[in-house]
Amino acid sequence: MFTTRVRQLVYLLRQGIADVRAAGISASFAVVSVACSLLLLCLYFMVLGNLSKALDSALDLKVILYLRENLSQEQIGRLQKVLEGTAEIVNVRFISQAAALEEFRASLGKEAYLLDALDSNPLPASFELSLNPKVKEPNQLKPLLEYLAKRPEVESVQGGVEWVERLSNLLVAGRLILLLLGVILTIISLVIIATTIHLTVDRRRDEISIMRLVGASEWYIRLPFIFEGMLEGLLGGLLAIGLSAGLYYAFCWKVSPLIKLIFGAWSIDFLRLEKALLILVLGSAVGGAGALVSLSCRSAK
Repeated sequence: MFTTRVRQLVYLLRQGIADVRAAGISASFAVVSVACSLLLLCLYFMVLGNLSKALDSALDLKVILYLRENLSQEQIGRLQKVLEGTAEIVNVRFISQAAALEEFRASLGKEAYLLDALDSNPLPASFELSLNPKVKEPNQLKPLLEYLAKRPEVESVQGGVEWVERLSNLLVAGRLILLLLGVILTIISLVIIATTIHLTVDRRRDEISIMRLVGASEWYIRLPFIFEGMLEGLLGGLLAIGLSAGLYYAFCWKVSPLIKLIFGAWSIDFLRLEKALLILVLGSAVGGAGALVSLSCRSAK
């Protein structure tokens, strides 16, 4: 019994592969259409993952409080105690004017000699703040920065909230656009696969009639066509992953140096293994669904 089932399954798979080969150009169109829709899904996963990581990197930026001139040590100490007692702040580092100038000099490297012409230190003293990860969302960070900016000891605040908000909005917009295009192309893929299966059924009309005469069940007749659709979807998924890999390496080759310059150790990630497997599963599901749509419409006629 088990051997018979295995033989039937092997027959169905072979017949599905043979139908894909016989379909020729129509099968190629189906594979390409699935690949286009799944390529957008690949890009969606990559954009979503990398923008989320960029957002996390942005939220790890330090908040800098630049202090007013001529503050006494007592005023600076009082402000430091307030900052250390604020729940949203986990670490406070005071940078004096002299220390700020030395750090700036070190960052200039060979050009540090340019600072020798200065008559006085133009850099203000500051506090460098590390924030609690729970309050690093833009809507939570903004009230904190507004509170700090109103302190009488503070001249200005550097927190990067505007950039974080723009990055968050870009993340939402990217999701919506890619998902919308993906849905449209998925529908187109279903139609093309359904058409391909319809042509295959017409080509094998006489063989199907003979199978029915000898008592083959409807599902035994339909399964090769469903396997054909799933195979076309699977090939489309593989093609989509291959194309996304090509785009990924081309993009990294051009943009990765700039990304590392801006974000340091941060780099662009490719699809994770579970996402790639999901792409293949979805491709097979789209192909199988297209085949079922075609067979259902044909049965209804």
